[in-house]
Amino acid sequence: MIRNFFRFIFSTFFWICAFIGVLIFALVLILYLGHIGPFAPSLKSLKRDSILSLTLNGSYVEHANSKGIESLFLGRNASLYDLTHAILKASQDEKIKGILVRIESPSLGMAQLQELRDALLSFRKSGKPSWCYSDTFGESSSGTGLYYLATACEEIWIQPVGTLNLVGINMETPFAKGAIDKLDIKPEIAQRKEYKTFPEMFTRDDYSEDNREASQAIADSVLGQIVEGIAKERKISHDRVRLLIASGPYLTQEALTEKLIDRIDYRNALASAIREKLGHHISFVGIGPYLYTKPHEAKGNKIALIFGSGVIQRDGKSSVLDELMISSNATYRAFQLAIDDKDVKAIVYRISSSGGSPIAAETIYSIINYAREHAKKPVIISMSDTAASGGYWIAVAGSKIVAQPATLTGSIGVFGGKYVLSGLLEKLGVKVGRVSTSENATMWSFTEPFTPAQWSKLNAIMDEIYEAFSSRVAKGRKMTRDQVEKVARGRVWTGEQALALGLVDQLGGFQSAIDLAKQEAGLAHDAGVEIYPRRKTFLENLVTLFEHDEEGSSHEAGVLGTFLQPFKKIMAVFRFIQSSEEILYVPLGEVK
Repeated sequence: MIRNFFRFIFSTFFWICAFIGVLIFALVLILYLGHIGPFAPSLKSLKRDSILSLTLNGSYVEHANSKGIESLFLGRNASLYDLTHAILKASQDEKIKGILVRIESPSLGMAQLQELRDALLSFRKSGKPSWCYSDTFGESSSGTGLYYLATACEEIWIQPVGTLNLVGINMETPFAKGAIDKLDIKPEIAQRKEYKTFPEMFTRDDYSEDNREASQAIADSVLGQIVEGIAKERKISHDRVRLLIASGPYLTQEALTEKLIDRIDYRNALASAIREKLGHHISFVGIGPYLYTKPHEAKGNKIALIFGSGVIQRDGKSSVLDELMISSNATYRAFQLAIDDKDVKAIVYRISSSGGSPIAAETIYSIINYAREHAKKPVIISMSDTAASGGYWIAVAGSKIVAQPATLTGSIGVFGGKYVLSGLLEKLGVKVGRVSTSENATMWSFTEPFTPAQWSKLNAIMDEIYEAFSSRVAKGRKMTRDQVEKVARGRVWTGEQALALGLVDQLGGFQSAIDLAKQEAGLAHDAGVEIYPRRKTFLENLVTLFEHDEEGSSHEAGVLGTFLQPFKKIMAVFRFIQSSEEILYVPLGEVK
């Protein structure tokens, strides 16, 4: 009886394992065939006269560190770097005769919009025509930022039943003190200093004077940038643009009358108009086919490009979703690769982060310092939508800092603490027992408030972190401590404001930072740029889920790790197959 029972358990476990193995095998096979088999994207050569067609919709990461995995979790072409790279490449490609940008509902921050806008303006300077089409700029929502992006194109089209929601900047912050009070949750948070206002969302019912002052200054700065951009490209006076924004939104005919758009018509009419202008032989190519090529490996002296996006964490190993976090260990290894490569003469580090662990930030700060001071390789920091708090802590280690005018930067400060949940647990009927070896053993307990001694410890930690942060800013930006204190205190600035305050060196995006890196390293303008670490294929990312890293840590532990080990061999086989793909890739744009 017992023997039959265990035989049944073993048999069930075996078939479950087999079933999961078949599923994994099938998934790998399908994705593999999607890259090189009959289901692969078309690799036909790019036609002589083509229009690069981009559709902006959904969420975008700074850079997808994998090939294919982002299509599962983040959507295809979900990379700001790919978009800007395609536009800049197309501006120099003789086969690309123009660009068509269709705006749907992309989720992009203002500095990211400026990044794309800069690329489109560069394309426009090449003398090639550009068009932007949208069904509507904002539907029951602001379309100010998207319209600002559209003005980088030579012509703006909108369909008849659309709206131009040009209404300005509105920043809203939820304050949850009332809800937290009802739940009987007690926030116990220390902050340095008065402008480090993130905790106010949980401790107040409205803006403090300091918070309102800083937030209003940011909104006014961004609005000024939008007014400047629209006025210049639409050839309307600044005062008139401010009045138009204050008087929006606009129906399509009103927008046409005010010269905010160029034509009211449908999407299919635009395609016909483009062919009418450039010839009926014109074809349209999307960003996927245009950039579908094996990752380029630059030869000779080059610039290394490293990305850091998301919350800064102390993580033992990068994951398939490392586009959403900055792992201090993974970033450290990426810099080591660039430092050890003798062909790399300078490094560009792209940061998009509102902060995280100060310990992890210090780890990344240290390797950037090492690259500059010991390896003698300039490190140019390119700041995206946000490089504040821990993101700025990292940035000040760089040789130079480049930011977009709307980049949120600074926030030189710190906060820390906990939420005491004992009241909520009591309401839920949950009792918590406790055994402690000392009074301070309860310091980080969520069921006990800080004691006076623990408050003293917490404040000492906050003081030390604030002091360390300020000293690194003073060293990196060559400022006195008094000068740092005037721009610190936890306050957030736009890149435009930060430039005036000496917190950044130059305004611009990817290309500006790369050009500056080449200049700092004494490289030719056409020197190569290579991403470090190289972009992983889907199969390589999948294999890492089953492997131990070089430091001996593992994503699997115990029974799960043992269970997954058999599938490593399957992954290894497919990784070997993947390594033979190169001959099947044809670099588009180079085919004669």
